[in-house]
Amino acid sequence: MQLEDALSTVEKHLDSVSAALLSADPQALESGSTQLRNAAAQLSQVMAQIQRQGALPAALQKRLQDVGAMLAVQRESLARLAAITNRQAAGLLPPADAAATYGSAMGGRNAGSVARIYRSAS
Repeated sequence: MQLEDALSTVEKHLDSVSAALLSADPQALESGSTQLRNAAAQLSQVMAQIQRQGALPAALQKRLQDVGAMLAVQRESLARLAAITNRQAAGLLPPADAAATYGSAMGGRNAGSVARIYRSAS
């Protein structure tokens, strides 16, 4: 695979991952991320071969720098999306270590017992 082809493939997958991040589509993000990872691995193999042969043209170096910058932006976007998702989940679900609503106020007594007002009436 040529460097130009590998770089174009990475750029295409970067665009699809960006679109998935913007739409917050988890399935598209997962498949796009997998494809991007595979394309990046192929690009690194091609880069290793080319670096042994000589220098890169300036235009390709600029495109590689742009790909690196776009990856950094996507990492930040993914971290923000993960933080938002965690906050939303924390708002919907109680913490795992939370005590029962009235359990701590009972001072260790049986939380399932009948309230005092009803015991005195019986």
